[in-house]
Amino acid sequence: MKSFLAAFSVESYKLRRSYVLWATLLFIMFVTSLRSVEPDWTSYLGEVTFLFASVFGIMAFGVVMSWVFGREYADRTFKDLLALPVSRSKIVMAKYMSVVLWCLIITLISFGFAIVLGLIVGIPGFSAAIAQHYFILFMLLAVFHLLSCAPIAFLASISRGYLVPIAFAFTTLMVALTVGPTSFGAYLPWSIPALHLKMSDSVVFPLDGISYVILLLIGCIGLISTLVWWRSADQK
Repeated sequence: MKSFLAAFSVESYKLRRSYVLWATLLFIMFVTSLRSVEPDWTSYLGEVTFLFASVFGIMAFGVVMSWVFGREYADRTFKDLLALPVSRSKIVMAKYMSVVLWCLIITLISFGFAIVLGLIVGIPGFSAAIAQHYFILFMLLAVFHLLSCAPIAFLASISRGYLVPIAFAFTTLMVALTVGPTSFGAYLPWSIPALHLKMSDSVVFPLDGISYVILLLIGCIGLISTLVWWRSADQK
């Protein structure tokens, strides 16, 4: 456990000090500020949450995941990492947990920024109930996106860099925007967050159970594939 905590502390520190994380957050905050002209809080938070569900989550979390798993190859520190007295599985889990932690943190900061900005510009109709409703949606969408981005870690590992996983994240975004409105959208992991938001006015979990099972399976497959590759692949 001590070795895992040490590895997690190091990975968290590297991510916290990276420009990628904070540049991603600044981009989200910038686009959020452009939506502050909405006529009321429901429209404002609804628009911000939709952007997070359809675009921000896929690309932002995908870029962070790509950087965490791809930078060791780009910086040529991969062999040094494997030489540490820490198992490969613990290194992978430490990287995953650091991504989860900091993606949730930037989600919280993004939502907090949206609330503060809305209060500053004086958008009418604010209520705690509205804020609570969209806060719950924001956090659920963050979890969904973290699950759907899990395969990116595997792609970054096998491709030994950033380009393939970032291209994959962009491709899944385009596919989600295209397939999402069709009957197949509920079965495509990268369309599910936006569909969940679209149908969530009346119930907390509006889609059929199979949609959430697919998301969970994608997350598990991505994590397990990355663990297996790191443990068994010939690391040259």
